[in-house]
Amino acid sequence: MTSRFRAARGGDLERIEALIDARIRWMDETGIRQWNVTNYREVYPRGYYERMLREGKLFALDDGGEAVAAAVLLEEDLRWRDAPLPALSVHNLVSSLRGRGAGREFLRLAGERAAALGKRALRLDCAADNAKLNRFYENLGFRAAGTVEDGLYRGLRREKTDLPGRSLDVNAFLFEGYETLDVFGPAEILAHIGDYRLRWFSRGGGEVINAQGLRVLTEPLSAADPRGALLLPGGRGTRPLAGDGEFLAMLRELADASTYCLSVCTGSALLAGCGALDGHEATSNKRALAWATSCGEKVLWRDRARWTKDGKFYTSSGVSAGMDMALGFVADRFGRERAAEIARQIEYRWNDDPDDDPFSENSRR
Repeated sequence: MTSRFRAARGGDLERIEALIDARIRWMDETGIRQWNVTNYREVYPRGYYERMLREGKLFALDDGGEAVAAAVLLEEDLRWRDAPLPALSVHNLVSSLRGRGAGREFLRLAGERAAALGKRALRLDCAADNAKLNRFYENLGFRAAGTVEDGLYRGLRREKTDLPGRSLDVNAFLFEGYETLDVFGPAEILAHIGDYRLRWFSRGGGEVINAQGLRVLTEPLSAADPRGALLLPGGRGTRPLAGDGEFLAMLRELADASTYCLSVCTGSALLAGCGALDGHEATSNKRALAWATSCGEKVLWRDRARWTKDGKFYTSSGVSAGMDMALGFVADRFGRERAAEIARQIEYRWNDDPDDDPFSENSRR
């Protein structure tokens, strides 16, 4: 979307109230319990927004002269008084139901503002029992960081530290027999993000030989910063690892700690086998889908998807699909224009629709 992040103006207040009322009706219609069961409009009346406007704390995402998202941004937040990092807190985020991506774009730009102010984190909270919203925030890199109680409200605090200008390790977890393009396709794309640092790991470190005979010198997994992004390939080497309890335990620990988890091809079978994907949507190489699904019966497998995203987990179909997924991941973090520019730079025709899976018939052969 073409939009502008700005301080709210007096003329935005009626529009913001209309966005809130529309969201409350939507929550009633969809069975989501949050603002509609906490007397939200009484707790946050118009006078509250007028005060936030006067104090310069109310911000809006402008699209064509109209506010399509808005929130209060605080540099001091009593709900986080026990947290040491300097941060910017987001409260009362509301976005338009028309179109898609306004809330996501507002948070991306709020992260840029936090970084410009010298903050080390962007924070928010949401209802602890709102699974869909928690998955949305998890997908954006907001990690769980405690709870909050305020009257009828029971919330989960979330914190995002991978702000613009702050480095994030991309931890490629390699093993004997992995597929070349599974790793180096996404790695080429992620390397275009200046804040991302590619690192290469294996279970015990040392040289790892892949399915095509490529030799890579790796660090031991114990040396990884687990708070980074996990990149897990597939390939023939996943078959023996699916029954390797020690490896699966290491993978589960790393996946749980990672801010983001990206798997390519049958890498998702390993994430399923260690239990990390339980209750999440996922896909895999369509020629190996029957085997992948057998590795995790609690996973919500999709037999027609180029790639999936569910919370912090991204999974792709076979081999080249990892590049489409990686560009989708970049678009979610940095905006669609950034992803499209990377695709142009590497002269790659991006399949940007995760549901456009021309190879799904392979799962039925």
